[in-house]
Amino acid sequence: MALHWKSKRFNLEQLPEVAAELLLEFNNLLDTSSGKIPSGVVALQGEMGAGKTTLVQALCQAWGFEQQAVSPTFGLVQHYQMQDQTIYHMDLYRLNSEAEAWDLGLTEYMDARALNFVEWPEKAPGLLPKGSVLLQVLVHGPQHVGLRQLILSVPD
Repeated sequence: MALHWKSKRFNLEQLPEVAAELLLEFNNLLDTSSGKIPSGVVALQGEMGAGKTTLVQALCQAWGFEQQAVSPTFGLVQHYQMQDQTIYHMDLYRLNSEAEAWDLGLTEYMDARALNFVEWPEKAPGLLPKGSVLLQVLVHGPQHVGLRQLILSVPD
């Protein structure tokens, strides 16, 4: 993976501004032929409590989704719909193996003309299609009050 974009360090109050910057980067990297929201797969990596779901919430709000994005930890996949645009938000944390992800048919979501956010992608790296981008959420300082930083990388 090659570095494409890195945010400045920010606190959670600044997240809407950083999300707006990130939307521009997604539009440069992902397929935008389907409308306002690009399609593709974004592997979201970060420690527990780093703010991965909070980031997805901010991105959905920036795109104009009215429903609140929620953590897919227990349901595995959340689905957000706005007119004919779809976002799938997956959390692979509870999976026991990559084979389990394949058995659940999660690749069907990734094959759809939609934007897919995949938390804990390291649980099933073979599941992610070629061309997936990596978005890391780093925490600098104590988890609840530390500054965040986003690093967006693309396949070599």
